[in-house]
Amino acid sequence: MKKIYLTVGIMLACASPALAGKTVTIPAEDYRAILQRLDALQKRVEELERRQPAPALTERKIRQDIDEIYDTLDQVETKALQDRINLGAELRTRVDNFKAKDRLFFSNGQVQTQESNDNSWSNRFRLNLSANIRKNLKFTGRFTVYKNFADSDVSATGISSDANRAHIPDDTTLKLDRAYVDWIPEGLPVPLAITFGRHPSSEGPPLEYKENRKRQSTYPGLLFDGEADGIVATVGLERYLGWPNAGIRLAWGKAYQDDDDVSPFLDNPGGIDDTNVYALFFETTVPGIDNSLLVLSALRAEDLAADFTKANIGFATAANIGDMDLYGIHFQADNVGDSGLDLFFSAGLNRSHPNGQTIADPTGNLYGLLNNDGVSSHTGWAVYTGLRYTIASARFNNPKIGFEYNHGSDYWFSFTQGSTELYNKLAVRGDVFDFYYIQPFNRNLYARIGYTYVDYGAPLSGFHIGDLTGMGAAIGTLSNAYLLLDCRF
Repeated sequence: MKKIYLTVGIMLACASPALAGKTVTIPAEDYRAILQRLDALQKRVEELERRQPAPALTERKIRQDIDEIYDTLDQVETKALQDRINLGAELRTRVDNFKAKDRLFFSNGQVQTQESNDNSWSNRFRLNLSANIRKNLKFTGRFTVYKNFADSDVSATGISSDANRAHIPDDTTLKLDRAYVDWIPEGLPVPLAITFGRHPSSEGPPLEYKENRKRQSTYPGLLFDGEADGIVATVGLERYLGWPNAGIRLAWGKAYQDDDDVSPFLDNPGGIDDTNVYALFFETTVPGIDNSLLVLSALRAEDLAADFTKANIGFATAANIGDMDLYGIHFQADNVGDSGLDLFFSAGLNRSHPNGQTIADPTGNLYGLLNNDGVSSHTGWAVYTGLRYTIASARFNNPKIGFEYNHGSDYWFSFTQGSTELYNKLAVRGDVFDFYYIQPFNRNLYARIGYTYVDYGAPLSGFHIGDLTGMGAAIGTLSNAYLLLDCRF
């Protein structure tokens, strides 16, 4: 028995300082109380060994004391774990009612006059993780399971890519949505932060309005909404410009990599080059406008890939088809003049630089970068604007109503494949009208009911290949009325 207490005492004496030195500090009074308790129990054991009392009652009491000590140790271990990693979760259940008219492509590749799904239920579960590793080192992560109710089909590999693994309904496996570390080096002459890993690059501003949450991404949603791996360096400029929260970001990421499926540490023999993305962002709070955000963006994607060889739709070739430039400006302001009104405006411009390469479909048609000949260059543009109003009603938990509108030109393209909306509304070449009402029930649970109407003005919205603008007669509309419940805890 004496050895048990000595062992427990040694474990506490060794483990507690180690934990304190790394990630958790046990309050001094708690630590002293545990040591005093161990010392008292040790003296009791020694006294009992000298007296040799009746065993039954004494042994029962000692066992109770041991259980209490182990309960204390469990609490310390639990606190140590919680101080290392904070866990949170989200569950969203949603029902959509889609109706499409005169759309160009359906799953069978044919033009149809009407298609609908008036009972489309889905579940999305997210597991959020964060950890303050040190005062200048922080980890953030998110895993997602997203699936349609009772979906037993094989994954739709034709539309799934590395940019939207966690944003397209699939099976019940966990997908890595984001996992990154923010590191702020100390002792530098300028404020600098380095972010590396799988970036917070989806659901960016102003998408937090409709999602009823805080800002989720570095990049404006009109230009980039998806999952991305890379490195970002952020330089703080507030002390130099005098503008609140001013900073500049230099970003690099890989949008496509054609590795060898057998030996993934090698490139695919005879494959195509990687697609690299380079971006520059300047953002600040607009002086004189509280709770505002201004972001200026410039991006280049080099060696864009056209590769449908694994999509089971008959393409046998893949190629790098050129580069794409993308520029944007975004402004938003929360609670303007304490009125409860939030508003935003975004604009984007893209320019293609084809390299003469094309890919061929099963019938021999050729597709290049926003063209069918491999050489024609095109410019596209888009605008995205909207507002949200918070109704001051404590009785109804301050519900919100919102309206959004976006328009894209015939050759508009942006990197929004990871959109939370399955029809990727910000990539639309045409007009989108979006209405919604948010009803909070408490700080963890809310419902959103909405209606979206899409009027397509040109084919291939969201794609960077092909030029089918002359087939406008085959373009139609998409409407969706939906209801969702979202719980976060």
